[in-house]
Amino acid sequence: MSRSRDKRPTIRDVAREAGVSYGTVSRVLNSHPEVAPGTRVHVQRIMEKMGFERNLGARMLTTHRSNIIEFIVMDVNFGLVLPRMAQYINAAGYSTLYSECTRDNFAETLNTAAARLVDGILLYAPKLRIPDDELLAMCHGIPIVRRDTVLDSKLTWVGYNQEHATHLVVQHLLDLGHRQIAEITGSLEFINPRLRHDTLRDILAVRGLEPGPTYTGDYSAFANAMKTGYEGVGEFLKRDEEFTAIMTVNDYVAAGAISALHEHGLRVPDDVSIASFDDDAIAAYLLPPLTTVYFDFDIQNRLASQFLLEQIDDPDYRHHQHVLIPDLVVRRSTRRLD
Repeated sequence: MSRSRDKRPTIRDVAREAGVSYGTVSRVLNSHPEVAPGTRVHVQRIMEKMGFERNLGARMLTTHRSNIIEFIVMDVNFGLVLPRMAQYINAAGYSTLYSECTRDNFAETLNTAAARLVDGILLYAPKLRIPDDELLAMCHGIPIVRRDTVLDSKLTWVGYNQEHATHLVVQHLLDLGHRQIAEITGSLEFINPRLRHDTLRDILAVRGLEPGPTYTGDYSAFANAMKTGYEGVGEFLKRDEEFTAIMTVNDYVAAGAISALHEHGLRVPDDVSIASFDDDAIAAYLLPPLTTVYFDFDIQNRLASQFLLEQIDDPDYRHHQHVLIPDLVVRRSTRRLD
């Protein structure tokens, strides 16, 4: 069969060449189960031979689906774990799109997602507090899963138990004899830092202990987090605060805190113990290696992706919340008081 060089083969061209109907080729393109395996392979070989490329725009107009999942990250710049979620999405036959926004342009971002006809949204918005009905209205019916701990939401979300994580850190420090525990955290507008801050104070209050000094800073990007740890220690020392241990909001904050303590002639853990959260790749290579709570973000990513795909495929999907339980990794940044 001859064609001009600039004419792309159509579905009808493929059907004619393969000796099948237009509908059969369409069903092959859309992975319809009611196609005989031999026919599917035959049609796919003809498409490859002819250099057929599906017209995504036309497909979107007829099916109202794009086979695109959009990752939306709000108010942070450390969403580096999210692109790894693409492996789960891509394996299911979807493409991925990554967007960043603030609370001010969140609605506009969701409007754009709807205009793109995306099939689902994975949302990472660690300080977004919004009623479920308001969020659903803003999503224009697009299935959505939050990769956050959102205790007051009945929509689908996947997150770690922050109270339990804090108990692991604080109990570890208490067991080592520490009674003056300082805290360097992120803005308490963020959900996880607020949960940890409140849990720390509750634990100390139950034991009749006064809370140590608290420094809140910016941990919305890795460089800012290290600066927050560094400046937090400097502020404690300038105010002549008393503390024998520091709980930091993440491992990058801990790295900055360790650097500041070293500059002021204080040794970790000999003079000050430090414990943190995340067990990022840097944690085991800091000097000293960092005691930290291990959050398995790959499991969190996989479950969030899985739940979104289930929601897309099932119009009667029932929302559920999945709370993950972390573990404490004890290294050499904490020690028992003499």
